[in-house]
Amino acid sequence: MERLDDQPVDLYAPAFGAGALPRRRSALPGLLVLLVIVSLLGAWRFGLLSGLGDFAETRAFINVNGKPVAVPFPPKNTTRLLPAVPVSTHGTHAFLYTQANGKPVGYDPCRPIRYVVRPDGMPSVGEQLITEAVAEISAETGLKFEYLGPTAEKPAQSRAAIQPSLYGADWAPVLIAWTTADEVPDLAGAVAGIGGSAEVPGADGSGQWLAAGRVALDTKDILRIMAYRNGYAQARSVVLHELAHVVGLDHVQDRKELMFPETAYLSDFGPGDREGLALVGQVACERG
Repeated sequence: MERLDDQPVDLYAPAFGAGALPRRRSALPGLLVLLVIVSLLGAWRFGLLSGLGDFAETRAFINVNGKPVAVPFPPKNTTRLLPAVPVSTHGTHAFLYTQANGKPVGYDPCRPIRYVVRPDGMPSVGEQLITEAVAEISAETGLKFEYLGPTAEKPAQSRAAIQPSLYGADWAPVLIAWTTADEVPDLAGAVAGIGGSAEVPGADGSGQWLAAGRVALDTKDILRIMAYRNGYAQARSVVLHELAHVVGLDHVQDRKELMFPETAYLSDFGPGDREGLALVGQVACERG
């Protein structure tokens, strides 16, 4: 357990957003991250050209600020953007969300995981920490990340999964925000970072994927960690841990894994972390 000012520190909280509050210790597996309310409108029948008959389409909607917003259609591309990562290590891992068959719910590997950074209060090494951590998560999952640039979006307690005014009609990008406990009260005390994603349906209401993730990093705590011996590696491990939550990993009770909720002894992923990351990167693409 890392210590700041000689006080025990829990570096990580698994998730935050409507539907669940972050915990310093993850007591329940499959913690809900962002509550997405889904309503399936009945099949709409469109009259097409004579002779072609009727075309039926079922479309899923989510509740955004009290209004139904259509779930984005997947891209026409139906092949992975990067090769899948084979499972080469084995150890303790857990998933935030699982399908009925026990396999993880993850991001669509046929879509890039777009992300933005809210830079307010970002330390001088903040951009490097994020860039390196994103690259490692991509390498461990086989998921492609795409940086869209800075944003002014605040890391609010409840985040809409689709924000047309900021990001268009697609799923909101992953938000990585440098912040304080004053702005994000769930970072108060020992928590240096929190992260997670929404579980969302496919455009036709079938299947589950992750989208609209977010990470909040406590600038003050990160700077204090940086002052320790091997501080940069420890700070980087905080970002790695939170991004692993974003792509679907949950806490585990194994100190040999970076996803142990209270550890600061490891500076990189353990064998179970790597196995879990490879598996969340192997989910099926949503078919258009």
